[in-house]
Amino acid sequence: MAVEHNELSNQDFFDLWQDTRFIGEEFLTWLWLASEVDSHFKLKDDLDVEVWFENSLKLESGSGKSRRQVTFQTAKETASHEWAEAFMAVMLAKKVHSGKLKVKTAGGEWSLVLPADSLCPKSIKVPPIADPGPGEADRGMIGQLLDRVVLLSELSAIIDALLAHFLELRLSPSWKTEELPRLRGWLIRWDKEARGQGAV
Repeated sequence: MAVEHNELSNQDFFDLWQDTRFIGEEFLTWLWLASEVDSHFKLKDDLDVEVWFENSLKLESGSGKSRRQVTFQTAKETASHEWAEAFMAVMLAKKVHSGKLKVKTAGGEWSLVLPADSLCPKSIKVPPIADPGPGEADRGMIGQLLDRVVLLSELSAIIDALLAHFLELRLSPSWKTEELPRLRGWLIRWDKEARGQGAV
C-alpha cells in the first residue's frame, strides 16, 4: 500500500537522516582504536597516512531521548593509558561522536576536529604555508589563499580515502575474521596491562 504524503512528517524525515550518523560513529570509533593499535594507514594509490587523536574525545550511546554523551579531555597529546576511561566507555558500547585529531602525510600535518554526524572537518589547522620569496611579492595573500585551498582539498581527499578504506573493510569478510579480533585483542591486552596483569 502506498504511503500518503502526509504520513511522513518533516520530523520523521529528519529522524531518518539522523539515523545515518551511525556510519560516522562507527568510522570514528574504528579510526580511533585502529590508530591506537597502529597509527600508520596504507591507503589506495600508495597513500601513506598517519593518524592520532589528541586531547579531546566525545563518546555517545543510545538514540533519541535516551542518547547520552560523555567528553574525555587529557592534558597533552595522549599515550594509551591516558584514554583509560574512554577505552572503558567503548567496551561498554559507547561510540566516538567527535574527536580532535592530527593527520600526517609526506605533504604535511593537519590538525582538525571531526564530528561523526557530518564528517566535515572543523577547527582546521593546515601545514605551514611558505611566505613569498624574492621576486614573488605579487603572489601575496591571493597566492597564500590558493595554497590554503589546495591544502584543505588535500585534507578532504585524505578523509575520503580513510572513510573508503573503512567501508571496504567493514563490508568485507575480513571485518569479522581479522579486523574485529585485532581491535578486540588489543583492547583486552590494554585492559590487562592497565590492571597490572601484563603488557600491551
